[in-house]
Amino acid sequence: MTRRQLLALFAPPEGAGLARIRVPALVAKGEPSSLEATVDGKPARVELLKGPQDDLLILLVLDFSGDISYIEFARSGLVEAFKELPPHAWVTVLRAQDGLRVLEDPTGAAESLTATVNAYTGGGKAGLLDTVEEAAQLGDRLLVKTTARVAVLYCTDSSIYNYREDFTNPVINSSDSRDLSRRFPDQLVREKIQKLTGALLARETPVWIVHIHYRVDSINEAYQRGLQQLAEATGGEAAICRGLTEIPAAIGRAFRRIREHWSVFLQLPPGKSRNLSVALNAPDCEMSFRQRFSVKR
Repeated sequence: MTRRQLLALFAPPEGAGLARIRVPALVAKGEPSSLEATVDGKPARVELLKGPQDDLLILLVLDFSGDISYIEFARSGLVEAFKELPPHAWVTVLRAQDGLRVLEDPTGAAESLTATVNAYTGGGKAGLLDTVEEAAQLGDRLLVKTTARVAVLYCTDSSIYNYREDFTNPVINSSDSRDLSRRFPDQLVREKIQKLTGALLARETPVWIVHIHYRVDSINEAYQRGLQQLAEATGGEAAICRGLTEIPAAIGRAFRRIREHWSVFLQLPPGKSRNLSVALNAPDCEMSFRQRFSVKR
C-alpha cells in the first residue's frame, strides 16, 4: 500500500474545517480532570479528552541506512515494544527512503509487525528530513477522520552527510577569517530545521524520534539537536542514543510515552490569529503540553 492509498482510506469528510485543535499532553502526575484551557489568552472549551485507555494509532517510520549492528539492536527494541502493545493500539509501518511507503497496514499483531521489521533492510539515503512533514500530514488526515490518538515515531540512524541534499556549508574563502562559512559550518542544517519546524507547527500530530547512532562531528551534532527541536515543537520527544545498549531502552520508552500521551480537543475561540498560543491547567495535575500551533489561512 502506498502513502496515497492510505490517505484515501482516511480522507477527511466533505466540508471539514479547522474549528478545533488537538493538543498532545504528557502527564507526570494526576489526571487532567476539570481541565481548563486558553488559546491566545481567551478561554477555549475542552470538547473531548482522550488518554492512555483510548484507541491509538502509531505511524512507525523506519529510516535505517547505516551499520547493521545498530539496526539489529533497534530491531530487538521494536520487537519487545510490539509485545507490550495494548489491545486498543495499532501500528502501521512505513519506510522513509525515496518517499514514504507503507510496509504494513495498521495492526496490533506483534508477530506480523515483527516480520515486517525483520524484512526491512534499509540502505540507500537517509529520509527523515525529506519525509517528516509528510508523515505529520498523514497523521493529521487520520486525526480528521477519527477520535483515536495518532502519533508518528521515527526510528533512524541517519547521518547529515547521507541525504540527497548537501547540508554541508563549504568554506568559500579559506584565507578570509571573516568568511561566515568558516564560522557557521552548520548554517544549512539549522536553516532546514527552522523551515521544517515552521511546517510542523501547522500540523497537530506529535512526532517522536529515536536516533540510534550518535555522531560527534559538529554538523551531525547540530542535526541531532535539530531533531530534538522538531520533535519538541510537535509535543513529542527525541532520544539520541550514545551506545548500542541504549537503543532498545530508548525505543521502549518512546512507545510507552506515546501510549501514555493525552489528546485534548479544544474548540478554537472566535477571532483566532494565525499563530496560536495554548495553555492548559488542571488542579493537582502535573503535565507538559504543546504550546504553539500555526493555522494556515
